[in-house]
Amino acid sequence: MGRIVTLTDDVTTRLYDTGEDHLTPVVLLHGMAATGMLNWYQTFQRLQGEYRLITYDQRRHGMGDGGRFDFQSLSEDVLRVADHLDLDMPVIGGYSMGGIVAQLAARRDPSRLGGLVLAATGTGAQRNGLEKITLGSLTRGAPALNAVPLEVAREIDDEVPGAYTWAIRELASVPLATHRTVIAEVARFNSTSWLHELDLPVAIIKTMRDIAFPRWIQDEMADLLPHSAVFPLSAGHAACATHPGRFARRVRTALGWVVSNRH
Repeated sequence: MGRIVTLTDDVTTRLYDTGEDHLTPVVLLHGMAATGMLNWYQTFQRLQGEYRLITYDQRRHGMGDGGRFDFQSLSEDVLRVADHLDLDMPVIGGYSMGGIVAQLAARRDPSRLGGLVLAATGTGAQRNGLEKITLGSLTRGAPALNAVPLEVAREIDDEVPGAYTWAIRELASVPLATHRTVIAEVARFNSTSWLHELDLPVAIIKTMRDIAFPRWIQDEMADLLPHSAVFPLSAGHAACATHPGRFARRVRTALGWVVSNRH
């Protein structure tokens, strides 16, 4: 069950935490136009008991409320969540936009983190592909709507009448203005000049049919990082929804690599 936490005087969020203090903490950051659980519920279901899994709604997504919206501010929130939960060297997993935020959090203070798992993301994005994916999620309902197990939806919120209703509500909680803002922010992002500075293990889940972050952008990210490993997944940008089982297995493998290669 999620709970509302305060990150700063003007920023609150809905946070989910499996809570096992003896397990390696993993903070999972969602992508654009999504929420924490909409992107990561399948991973929670499959990996619970192996890691302490944490996710939350980033600003202007779901129940992430208040404060200015830019990726630097979102990266500060990552460290605030780690402080709030008193996490020791958490691994940060980032999906799409969340991968960009994870890169920036690692640049801000790599000594605080145990490593990164970056999925369906890169050094920047193809704006046309990004718009196609984001608008498609609005007009077609997105594959996520058919991928939420009913029992998971009920665990997330006891009052939800069904998985489809829950997923629709999560998607609808992200205003259209946020979609436009995120696309503009992602289009401006470029980490090629500083990725080589990140001295921590980074596992990349490479989505092989991604039109928002094409393979060459993901390859560029892997080549620039000094300590990286690539785990290919034959799927598009919405892999967490269209191939949830395979995606969760890749996350498990990627996390295992990061944990075994921590300094």
